[in-house]
Amino acid sequence: MTVEMAQAEMTTLAKRLEQEHAKSNKNIGVRVQPLLENQVGEYRSSLTLLLCAVGVVLLIACANLANLLAARGAARSREFAIRTAIGATRWQIVRQLLLESLVLAVLGGALGIFLAAWGRDLLVALSPPGLMRFQETSLDVWVLLFSGTLAIATSLLFGLWPAWQSSRADAQSALKAGAHGGSDAPAVRRSRELLIISEIALTLVLLSAAALVLKSFAKSASARLGFEPQGLVTAQIVLRGPTYSEDNKILGFSTNLLEKLRSMPGVEHAALASSPPFLTGWQSIFLPEGMPQPEGVDTPSIEMSIIMGDYFSALRTPLLRGRTFTPQDNKDAPPVMIIDQVTAEKYFPGQDPIGKRIAMNLGSEGTRMLEIVGIVPRLKVYGFEETTPLPQGYLPTCQVPSDGMVLLLRTSTPIQALERTLRQVVASVDPTQPVFDLRSMQERVEETWATPRLMAFLLSAFAGLALLLAVVGIYGVMAYNGQRRTREIGVRLALGARRRQIVQMMLNQGMRLLGIGLLVGFGGALAASRVLRSLLFEVSATDPAIYVAVSAVLALAAVIASWIPARRAARVNPMITLRAE
Repeated sequence: MTVEMAQAEMTTLAKRLEQEHAKSNKNIGVRVQPLLENQVGEYRSSLTLLLCAVGVVLLIACANLANLLAARGAARSREFAIRTAIGATRWQIVRQLLLESLVLAVLGGALGIFLAAWGRDLLVALSPPGLMRFQETSLDVWVLLFSGTLAIATSLLFGLWPAWQSSRADAQSALKAGAHGGSDAPAVRRSRELLIISEIALTLVLLSAAALVLKSFAKSASARLGFEPQGLVTAQIVLRGPTYSEDNKILGFSTNLLEKLRSMPGVEHAALASSPPFLTGWQSIFLPEGMPQPEGVDTPSIEMSIIMGDYFSALRTPLLRGRTFTPQDNKDAPPVMIIDQVTAEKYFPGQDPIGKRIAMNLGSEGTRMLEIVGIVPRLKVYGFEETTPLPQGYLPTCQVPSDGMVLLLRTSTPIQALERTLRQVVASVDPTQPVFDLRSMQERVEETWATPRLMAFLLSAFAGLALLLAVVGIYGVMAYNGQRRTREIGVRLALGARRRQIVQMMLNQGMRLLGIGLLVGFGGALAASRVLRSLLFEVSATDPAIYVAVSAVLALAAVIASWIPARRAARVNPMITLRAE
């Protein structure tokens, strides 16, 4: 059965239930999705980005390897020329160089697997608990086989070009040039420069992505939640079985427990809630009085929480208008509710919402008209990245008892010292009632940071590695160019050129490659920003400040990597160089 077929059957079943139970099932549907999508769907963009980052680092490393092997081959041109002169075939030279590349691949792959085994434990420690099956990953046979094959394949592929170029060297020219310098063929020089430009461009793309994710994480970590999580302790209780089959028994337990919680030492405020921030949620269909009934899926939904006690005081969320719930808001009193400021502005623009009424589907109790008695600020209930947040509302437990509740305690007592007392208090109300998931609200909030924090860490690590590889690549090429142009530099110095001019000449070559690489990298970074948009929080994927800062960092690193070999090349003694000729 396909997903589409299952969705069609479940939609038909939902419509049948709506017809048979109109009060509780009105406008309620079913959405079918594959299990894999349900488990890892929310991480798809993050995993795709990390896979791309790994690919970028691999390409930069391969470009470096190709350039270094080409430079090494050029330095051995005299050796290859002699071997060719005494009868060695081109295939024999290529085979030797490919075998050398293979040795590098095996050694590098072995080191990489060792680092991966160490890094895997670090990643598990940094990964969020909710990251499905991440903790179960291991370096099995398939991972080792894939890694080894990739290392060998890339080394042979990127080692083939320098091996082929080295085997093409003209024996007579190589013997004449010797080891004292010379010039590369234009095609070889252009290929080497193209690799450096590619390294710079790919590094800029990865640095930009890492900087954007880091800025996004910093924004989310400092976002306003609408409440104060520090000093707030939470624990969950579920009332089940025949003991709590009736609303009055649930209400009696809740009232008795709340009184005892308030009397605990060190507790400033105590409250009960069915769906506080960063915990379970409950949505309901609602409609402001006087608003036309929308059609189908356009019916508005609202995030609801059933509360009791000093809920907003415990959260340290101010009451903006009206009042909170009182003991007089019981079953015999008119149904009331509190809404958030965003709901008030959206559905009652230019009006005073206090006293207005809202029709709401309360499940088994059907649809009821609720009077708005208070307005509070909007809270972050699921996390920081709520792109399309729903309206928020609150109902009193005395009117709509809930068998699932979260205890909220505003206290300065450490949670370890509070746990035993809290369990004793609950046991004094009902010895058979367990308490579970005892945690601080701050811990719950930080848990939502875990995935962005892991992403920021990994991307930063990859970006740092890419920058290091790019610097090494630029340095290697500039040092190689300086060595190959030793004769030319010696002649220039002998004819009166200043060392500063030699440094400037070498730097100009590096800056030309840097400029082209940055231009290409900007295009790649803008293209990659499409993937990043869904991962960013209050940060534009095309933030110009990020691109300017990243370009400045990369340019500074490239200048340093070019300046060191340029300065060394300018120190050549022209007399010694010319005498060697």
